[in-house]
Amino acid sequence: RIRSERSFGGVVEVGAHWIHGPSRGNPVFQLAAEYGLLGEKELSEENQLVETGGHVGLPSVTYTSSGVRLSLQLVAEMATLFYGLIDQTREFLQAAETPVPSVGEYLRKELSRLVVGWTEDEETKKLKLAVLNAFFNLECCVSGTHSMDLVALAPFGEYAVLPGLDCTFPKGYQGLTDCMMASLPQDTVVFEKPVKTIHWNGAFQEAAFPGETFPVSVECEDGDRFPAHHVIVTVPLGLSTFSVGSLLGSSLSSWRLCRMKKCFCVSPRCSGE
Repeated sequence: RIRSERSFGGVVEVGAHWIHGPSRGNPVFQLAAEYGLLGEKELSEENQLVETGGHVGLPSVTYTSSGVRLSLQLVAEMATLFYGLIDQTREFLQAAETPVPSVGEYLRKELSRLVVGWTEDEETKKLKLAVLNAFFNLECCVSGTHSMDLVALAPFGEYAVLPGLDCTFPKGYQGLTDCMMASLPQDTVVFEKPVKTIHWNGAFQEAAFPGETFPVSVECEDGDRFPAHHVIVTVPLGLSTFSVGSLLGSSLSSWRLCRMKKCFCVSPRCSGE
């Protein structure tokens, strides 16, 4: 999920790009600051106090697909409209009922109502709708979904918005995980260890821990077994094709094993997103 590619003459983030809400309440920001991975501007008190409402800042320049430069005023107008509606969706958190099931449906319904009142020429209306579509796509990135139709409206307001102007890592986001790995004892994390099966509710033993019994055993494709008291299986929302049964009991050849003392964390291999 975090990978910085440097083979293009600079840093290209293949995975995570920026710290969202970089302030004292953000553990990622705190770690990055602790490891000295951020610049003076990113660490400034002024930057940490900026209230963005959880919204990504406007681009300095916007072009159409044909290369025509759009006015910043038009883009800002659509941003105000779109983010105003996003803020409205959070008001349904404590509501007994919602007008529609998803955030995407609510946004389209409200936009359809507002578009009727636009008085500009057809070309300008098309440009406005195109800019709104771009904000839709950007919000999908922020919310980690392929479509806002997959994001439920009722709990959307649970998302905690932290202050701070989003910032990047000057030398690449991967510096964070590199520093975290360097701080751990050797062999704490094991990569390239595809898991075959997780055996639950057993009584497994290991020579390294004589007299101790473990309820779980993680069996890898190469035959190695790791007994544990607890196993945490983390599954991204996009991995919906796996059923719970197959996930926890049969072949998981695309998974890797992270070993941490007598507790294991099994997480899916990611190509960087």
